[in-house]
Amino acid sequence: MLRKTKTRLGVIATAAAMALAIGVTSPAYADPPSGFRDLVGTGSDTTQDILNGLALVVPAIGSYNALPAGQIQTRLGGPLFNRPNGSNQGQFSLSASINDTGTRVWPAAGGVSITDQIDFARSSNGPLSTAPGTALTFIPFALDAVTYAVSAASDWPRDIALGSASQDAIVPRPFTLRNIYNGNVQTYVDSDFINVPIRALIPQTGSGTRSFWVGAMGGVGVATDIANTVQEHNGTFVTQKGDIVPFSIAQYIAQGNHGSLNPLASVVERRGNIELGNIDTIKPLLPAAAGGVQLNADFPVQRLVFNVVETARLAPAALAPEDVLLRATFAGPTSTICAATATIIQYGFGTIGSLCGNTTSFTQALRFS
Repeated sequence: MLRKTKTRLGVIATAAAMALAIGVTSPAYADPPSGFRDLVGTGSDTTQDILNGLALVVPAIGSYNALPAGQIQTRLGGPLFNRPNGSNQGQFSLSASINDTGTRVWPAAGGVSITDQIDFARSSNGPLSTAPGTALTFIPFALDAVTYAVSAASDWPRDIALGSASQDAIVPRPFTLRNIYNGNVQTYVDSDFINVPIRALIPQTGSGTRSFWVGAMGGVGVATDIANTVQEHNGTFVTQKGDIVPFSIAQYIAQGNHGSLNPLASVVERRGNIELGNIDTIKPLLPAAAGGVQLNADFPVQRLVFNVVETARLAPAALAPEDVLLRATFAGPTSTICAATATIIQYGFGTIGSLCGNTTSFTQALRFS
């Protein structure tokens, strides 16, 4: 249950105003640039940039990036604790903040109490069927899709079939993403008719994109090889002509827009020398009416992205000012997040209409590991 004091909003608002008055700024990969905020979030690398952009529209939001590693402080006078990196760690830390037993700490072993230090978790994956329950509500706010990225200097095929379970037993193995990521296809033929060894990269443990991609590939396969683990949406890890890695299309667009974004919510350009590939002949990017590119909403490998909150705080009986603010920010299609469609598109995501702000369809138990 929520145990915040009703005075917290005013204290933090005052701290933020003071920081603005003295002109505090922060570089990219930074935390909220104007001091402590009322609604604190951590977690997903995929959605960290769009939440930073939305914080300029909704000043109550204080979103802490997945990187750099180290400690953060989210409340005035609150504890320092290890920065959550990825969707799963975001959910773990939110669960520890809810602290239903009074003994939860973050991280689970040898950590500190972070009760009431986090209000929402960024998540690029939905609730787990293996964690049934209603303590957490996953609130969708945008559409993303995931494709593969390869070196622009390589001969990698730029159009690969996704594959299906019905093809798993076919010999010889079809050249599909599913077979590549399950280790059944281990080379491709370059323009010199040489077999190039494939190195199938996968995002770091705890990443929502990792979980999503493994599910889309039908199993774990080479995802269990820790040597192939890299930080998600960072094309600079693609260093060999046989490298292939899943990449958020929204993140690719946002990184391409880095030069035109507000410096207080800038995006680090870390695509390196990569190109995105088509899946089943469908392009990940389409021309945008206003110029540039946009996410192809018909791309076959797509997902909702979420902000996760404590379900109890969404109940009408939760009348504390901070709970009213949380509902106004995230819940329902007229919430301030859902109304910021221009920002959602600018950061590469697609809008989802009346599904945005849904608080009845996606729930999960608290997660601590």
